[in-house]
Amino acid sequence: MPDRSPKALWETALGQLELQVTRPNFETWLRETVGLRIEHNRFVVGAPSDFAVVWLESRLNPLINRTVSQLLGESLPVSFEVLGAQPVAPAASSSPAAPSPAGPPPPDLNPRLTFGTFAVVESNRLAYRAARKVATGEKNGYNPLVLCGPPGLGKTHLLHAIAHEAADSGKHVVLLTCKEFAERYATTVREGHRHEFLDTYRRVDVLLLDDLQFLTTRPGSQEQFFHIFNDLYSNDRLLVLTSAAPPQALDGLSLHLSSRLQAGLTVTVQLPPHEERLEILLAKVADLKNAPPEPILRLIARQDCQHIREMEGALNRVVAYADLTGKPYTIELAKQALTPLHESSSRPEPDEILKAVCKHFHLPLSQITGPSRARDITYARHIAMYLLRHSSQRPLAEIGKLLGNRDHSTVLSGCRRITRELTSLPQTHTDIQQLEAAL
Repeated sequence: MPDRSPKALWETALGQLELQVTRPNFETWLRETVGLRIEHNRFVVGAPSDFAVVWLESRLNPLINRTVSQLLGESLPVSFEVLGAQPVAPAASSSPAAPSPAGPPPPDLNPRLTFGTFAVVESNRLAYRAARKVATGEKNGYNPLVLCGPPGLGKTHLLHAIAHEAADSGKHVVLLTCKEFAERYATTVREGHRHEFLDTYRRVDVLLLDDLQFLTTRPGSQEQFFHIFNDLYSNDRLLVLTSAAPPQALDGLSLHLSSRLQAGLTVTVQLPPHEERLEILLAKVADLKNAPPEPILRLIARQDCQHIREMEGALNRVVAYADLTGKPYTIELAKQALTPLHESSSRPEPDEILKAVCKHFHLPLSQITGPSRARDITYARHIAMYLLRHSSQRPLAEIGKLLGNRDHSTVLSGCRRITRELTSLPQTHTDIQQLEAAL
């Protein structure tokens, strides 16, 4: 049996848990926890905040209980409390005092996404300058700052860059996606900690939220964010958000929240023209030992990429192809590496796409083209819309006709949904990759 001192036992458990959970989850929720005591047939672990306590109890408790029980050789339930909180005596006559709210864990920042690594060109210069001014904390009327535009153009990069600079200056920074915000709120409501959730986010200096459009289908989370927004704004705290479109163009966003967001500065980030793409590529290869020469970078810049991330992928393909084959950089080698990105001489026909989608999702064509609005069928239908639009280059009206005489606006909405999910949902990205490979 291992050392039964709470601290030593928990450190041993952490070593095993680190192998069983993702690195971000371990760093965010487990790294700062401490084994406190064993009492009343339970093992008490301290966490840095009440929000961490709620998260651990709702998400990881079964795994933690199993790990600790295996170490002890007996079943011992694990409970959590906020570090520094007074332990509550198990007296029937008294009710546990709610722990004072503490800030959420520090943001899980990507070390590569800083202002120094952001390639500034004319199409993103305004967004970059606004982000730099917000990061310094100077009062300039840019609160809130909303960075909007299609995915893959650097909005999230700027969000992380602001967070890095603000955190380095000693500010209390919180950065998360709107999906994470909504999920955390739902968890705290289920656990009865709604007020603690609001107090947690009202105490930050800089709140950064990615993908505002996710809240358009979450009215409850919108309402909570509205209250948090008002408190932070009235206390001169900074708010920065990214969005697929300007707040006033997001269907489903409440009018009162939209109007609040429009009171600051909204900056649109656009896909740069070909000459600016070359500047970005030159910046990307500046530190490479064996960088492709400029003629090859020009070839990559001319590719029909929908966003900067896709262009970076094309660059990586060329670099990897040269490295793996051991061949020198040539235009011919680059074309071979980029073959999947070139428009093929014969695009897949609509019936081929529909057959591939039906086979992939194990659905008959009659359901995909029919009136059903079941979630799995609607998702498959939207995937078909996206592929017909992007792989077969069919007009919206024709796609609508192929999929049960649907309106072109319905097709456009479906295509936009998949475009958004490609960068936010791994399953959507996998489905599109597999279908494109099959086609």
